[in-house]
Amino acid sequence: NNRRVFAYLLKRGISRKVIEACVRAGILYESADYHNAVFVGTDREGKPQHIHKRSTAAQGSFKGNAPGNKPEYSFHWVGGGDTLFLFEAPIDMLSFISMHKQHWKSSSYAAACGVSDKVLWKTMEGRPFIRNVCICLDNDETGQKAAQRISKALTEKNIRNQILVPTRKDWNEDLLFLRKEDRK
Repeated sequence: NNRRVFAYLLKRGISRKVIEACVRAGILYESADYHNAVFVGTDREGKPQHIHKRSTAAQGSFKGNAPGNKPEYSFHWVGGGDTLFLFEAPIDMLSFISMHKQHWKSSSYAAACGVSDKVLWKTMEGRPFIRNVCICLDNDETGQKAAQRISKALTEKNIRNQILVPTRKDWNEDLLFLRKEDRK
């Protein structure tokens, strides 16, 4: 029934409407066995190709990809606009969307579930309307080195891009800080 997924993501500051849209699209659900949040990456036909699980337990730290995944299909949302936003993790992607909700469905978003650029290229494949990429990786050494590498590859292909850096470590920490400030 996705009850624990909703509770977990709402506690992380994610917008209820964003969660509902992902559940309706079939790219987010709660696993029956351990009640993990399951983020689904699909191919162009909507067939699941990548599964990323995240514990919803209060003390749970489990997160990981299911065996046999194709990382180029990790969790993503394709809108009709000309911009694609690339993130390290599904939670960061949903956090960014929650902070920038106006017209969010018209943009495209992808979570690499790491710092690979495979999902970026696969999401752009066959979608010439995507002409801009915002690289939104974590504000740490690993994330920013990867952002520079990806920016260079995009620039070499004449694809407009920019690096957006969260103020704190990642976009979820930024969202939680904003929610805390709003309550003051």
